[in-house]
Amino acid sequence: MHKELLFKIKSLMVLRVLIISIFLGTIIIFQIKSGQLPLIVPVTILIAATYLLTIVYSLLLLFIKNLKFLCYLQLIGDLMVESGVIYISGGIESPFPFLYILSIIAASIVLYRTGSYITASAASILYGTLVNLEFYDILHPLTFYGTSANISLLGEAVIYTVFLNISAFYLVAFLSGYLSEKLKKAGEELEEKSEDFVQLMTFHENVVKNMGSGLVTADLNGRIVSLNQAGEGITGYNFEEVRGKPYQIFFNLPPLKIPPIPSFLKRGEGGFLENPVYNEVVFTRKDGRRLHLGMNISLLRDDKNTVRGTVAVFQDLTNIKEMEDKVLKNEKLAAIGRIAAGIAHEIRNPLASISGSIQVLKDEITADNTNKKLMEIILRETERLNFIITEFLIYASPYKKNLQKCNIKELVNETIMLLKNSKECLPGINITTNFENGSTNNGEIIINADPKQIKQVLWNLCLNSVQAMERCGTMKISVSPTSPPLIKGAGHPSSGWVGGFLDIIIEDTGTGIPEADLKKIFDPFFTTKEGGTGLGLSTVFKIIESHNGIINVESKVGKGTTVKITLPM
Repeated sequence: MHKELLFKIKSLMVLRVLIISIFLGTIIIFQIKSGQLPLIVPVTILIAATYLLTIVYSLLLLFIKNLKFLCYLQLIGDLMVESGVIYISGGIESPFPFLYILSIIAASIVLYRTGSYITASAASILYGTLVNLEFYDILHPLTFYGTSANISLLGEAVIYTVFLNISAFYLVAFLSGYLSEKLKKAGEELEEKSEDFVQLMTFHENVVKNMGSGLVTADLNGRIVSLNQAGEGITGYNFEEVRGKPYQIFFNLPPLKIPPIPSFLKRGEGGFLENPVYNEVVFTRKDGRRLHLGMNISLLRDDKNTVRGTVAVFQDLTNIKEMEDKVLKNEKLAAIGRIAAGIAHEIRNPLASISGSIQVLKDEITADNTNKKLMEIILRETERLNFIITEFLIYASPYKKNLQKCNIKELVNETIMLLKNSKECLPGINITTNFENGSTNNGEIIINADPKQIKQVLWNLCLNSVQAMERCGTMKISVSPTSPPLIKGAGHPSSGWVGGFLDIIIEDTGTGIPEADLKKIFDPFFTTKEGGTGLGLSTVFKIIESHNGIINVESKVGKGTTVKITLPM
């Protein structure tokens, strides 16, 4: 408000100088051309007085803090100058009483209705005083002809003239004050709405910028016109890289379900996008990673309900899809496991009877070599079948963990010792270990786990590595502390992880696993080894998962395989 009034005061000072200079300068030129020179001196004095007053006002502006007082002071000065113009131009016969109206209008602009009425009252007093002094022959105004003005008008005419002018002053004060108040109110409302608009724009920008979902808008031609920060993070593209691209092609949307905008606008009400349309698409990020996106697409309308384009809100559903697939897979496996466990249990009993009966027959009956070999085959295959069923029952039955503090370094060394003494570990196979930053002074690495189950995990993985290297190669086991895992692998961390984390990495230089098989290695009964059951890695997966751990496998054919296990310590 202070700045606005200060600006109006400065503007009033500039306009005053311009108007007085032009108006009085015109009078001087007119007098010179007409050869009538008596008014040149007083007019020049008025111009000089105006300039002097403007300089005084400028100096007072530096010292006077009350700007309204300074406004009234300037308006009184203007009225005095205008009274001087009327006096020298004929007094009551002067054609310039309208100059007062300029000050009244200026007062209404600067000081609104109150200022206009005060200025109109001051103008009426000055004009009435001037006319009365002239009427009673106290003052003798100058005329354009250089003679004193003789009052030839009757008293009624004088009163009538004064009344008309004063009425005009107040009428202008009323109209200009009314308009200035309206303008002031409209300005305040506009300023308030502008502030609301700025706040709304700021709120909108913050919401769009900070929302967790991606937001993309397209014009009537289906071309992208905006992409928020979350959308850039999900897609991997900057807005400038996708500006102007067709959003349907960019997001790989089905063309039959979401037609271009001009086509569904022709359909009128009830068209495709009168209600939001949901799509799930497979999107390829800029870095090549494939994502599952869920998109809600709807029409973008303005405040007049005119369609301006489309707006789509999308989320990355990749993790959700992976969890859904995992849950579905686990449900199927659980159902199959329950059925298979029941069947296996039923098979196991008669299998034991068959094996015992064959053993008795073998000992009691004298058989030739052929029959003896057949009995040995039956016994060997019966034992193998019993081993498969035992492994399956171990996998299918729920694990009961016996959690305790155990030294992972000791478990690894025991597993390696057993492996080196087994027939699977050939002389050409080299096994190395690397232990980093033990949690105690003697180098022990302590975790809270079931030692038997962890040892079974180590045995199954190390055995697979040794078998994959065939006759020669190197297997390396590394154990080290690590940060919380960020990549979700075969297992997922629980919300109850407390403390540090441990990485167990088993690397080999074996034949590697083909990419097509890599996704199926944890499936029950999936195996590429002759005579294998396909339950070893399934058991490993189940044990790691029950310990709230993560297991990831990376492999390249001909170069080897790396298995990384992350466990809470």
